[in-house]
Amino acid sequence: MSVAQGGRRDQLQILRLALEAQGIPYGLGQEEGGWRLLVPPQRAREAQREVQAMLGESVQPRRPLPAPEGDSGWGAAAVILALLWILPSLSGLGLLPLSLTELGLGDAERLRAGELWRVLTPLMLHGDVPHLLGNSLMAVLMARLLGPWLGSAYGWTLVLLAAALANAINLGLAAPGFRSLGASTALFAAFAVFGVGRLKAGAPRRPVGGLEALRWAAPLGAGLAWLLLFGLGGDDPRVDVGAHLWGFAVGVVLTLANPWRPSAAGPRARWALAPVPLGLLLGAWLWAVFAA
Repeated sequence: MSVAQGGRRDQLQILRLALEAQGIPYGLGQEEGGWRLLVPPQRAREAQREVQAMLGESVQPRRPLPAPEGDSGWGAAAVILALLWILPSLSGLGLLPLSLTELGLGDAERLRAGELWRVLTPLMLHGDVPHLLGNSLMAVLMARLLGPWLGSAYGWTLVLLAAALANAINLGLAAPGFRSLGASTALFAAFAVFGVGRLKAGAPRRPVGGLEALRWAAPLGAGLAWLLLFGLGGDDPRVDVGAHLWGFAVGVVLTLANPWRPSAAGPRARWALAPVPLGLLLGAWLWAVFAA
């Protein structure tokens, strides 16, 4: 029994694959009008359902991606670069005491002793210039992604909160003597915040077909791929794998659990949240200095 027809044989390829996936035997018949897809009569109804489902999915109009409604992200990128480079620059000029660097390191033992600023201050410290350059480039990329889709203030507030919580978990679970530094925790959190936040911002509640669902989830998948490719460190013992994994995981959970998302284009929300990330970092460093 014929369940589909096409002018060319290759036009029936996707339908043949659908029937094969369901274990429905089929054959191809050629006649003057083209090719027909034939199935046994006892499987005809099942085959027709599969064909209709496949054709219905393939002709369904694609929902357009939501238009970016936030800021460009360049302002946030400039601020982040300034924060990442200010301490190394002062250190290179001999204006930064080494004790300040020691004071800001992520130290598991000292964190458990009550030095809670160490969940944030390590984000502005790096072990060497290649480490700093790599994180700087990734920070600019993430700023350009977060700004247009979520708004820089909202996006980086979530990122910083996720990074602080991730550092707290990572250092809290680490053995005494464990130390870490670098902005990578925040950058992997940023991948998660962007992927989940963009999904929540624009994805339909009931996407039509599996391919469309994948299209909406692509940014989160890209972040996960980046984590697997570059976050696990390979054979480099200096890479803090736990910080990367916790950064991404906490970023996902925090963004999913957060019920409030201001409009990325809303100037009131943007200006209200803009001081929060800077205030958290500045407050952490002031706490460290005065506590010392």
